[in-house]
Amino acid sequence: MQAAQILGCGALPMRASVRLGARARPVRIVAQAAPERPAGGGARFTPGSGSEQPPAAPLPQTPYQAPSYQAMAAAAGGTVVVQPTTSVSINGEVATNGVLSPPQIYEKAAAAGAYKCNLPWWKIVLLGCVAGCYVGLGGALLLTVGPNCYGIAQTNPGLAKYITGAIGFPYALLQIIVCGSELFTGNTALCFTAFLEGKVKFSQVLKNWICAYAGNILGCALMLAIFTNTGLLPQLSKGAEAMALYKTAAPFKETFLKAICANWFVCLAVWQCLGANSFGGKFIACLGPVSAFVCIGLEHCIANLFFVPLGIFVGANVTFQQFLVSNLIPVTLGNIVAGTICMATVYSLLYGALGRKITGEAKTA
Repeated sequence: MQAAQILGCGALPMRASVRLGARARPVRIVAQAAPERPAGGGARFTPGSGSEQPPAAPLPQTPYQAPSYQAMAAAAGGTVVVQPTTSVSINGEVATNGVLSPPQIYEKAAAAGAYKCNLPWWKIVLLGCVAGCYVGLGGALLLTVGPNCYGIAQTNPGLAKYITGAIGFPYALLQIIVCGSELFTGNTALCFTAFLEGKVKFSQVLKNWICAYAGNILGCALMLAIFTNTGLLPQLSKGAEAMALYKTAAPFKETFLKAICANWFVCLAVWQCLGANSFGGKFIACLGPVSAFVCIGLEHCIANLFFVPLGIFVGANVTFQQFLVSNLIPVTLGNIVAGTICMATVYSLLYGALGRKITGEAKTA
């Protein structure tokens, strides 16, 4: 591979490849400004510089012509093939600007769901426990920052709510996705997508949901046990007590509908992470939807497994029976509806098996 510089006006980086034999090798071609020359084409003469030689006779001026790609290829013994660089190949898939297309994201979601459903039960429980721990860590950060912004809450309550949403839970979901673990709410969409595409049986979906939910409970309980013995309760208690009271006071219908919206946001974050190739892209994919659902005040069953018991522990006038009946059951049902209907079913109609059944199309390879 040879690099060439074309002296012309301005800098214009381009990318091409030189085809030598049966292989195409990339060549980076850079156009940059030519060195300044004095008028008339002669050498520069500065009075008082100590030089006793007068300026040389003017050289004949000829217009400069940059060599073409073809000329450079001939010098290299091959042909130039200009290659576009606006797309990136990710595991054989072409992604524009590093983001997969919606049909490709759907295919990855189905594959991810099939993988999760085929894990052994003990591994799902263990990974679910890890996810519950991440939720507890993110929840502790949320309670430490957001509810303690007293001045901002008084002067700008909207900003205070956004701070509460943006700091804490997005990091929890990012850890779950990047480091690998099983979150029940995200799996409602992924595993059901695999079922709709015929990759797994519904019994496998139920196995994943039950084991992931059990693991999430264990992880949240572990973080509760840790944080109640760290001496950090004073900075967590105000927000935890208020959340426990708020989350158990609403009627069933309102809680159920808020749960649908909450997991819709979470599953959108998971969906977007599947389409992003970089760590930064996945972080942005988590930040927007997750901070939105927390800021709005929606309901997420696994998050509530940390917040409400912690609020009860620090003195909220709520019983575990109230938590179960008034919050955990309707929130879990609403989260399932969001993952299975709002995400998996809708996108299967658009890009998957359900849509092909309606239109009568055959699945393309």
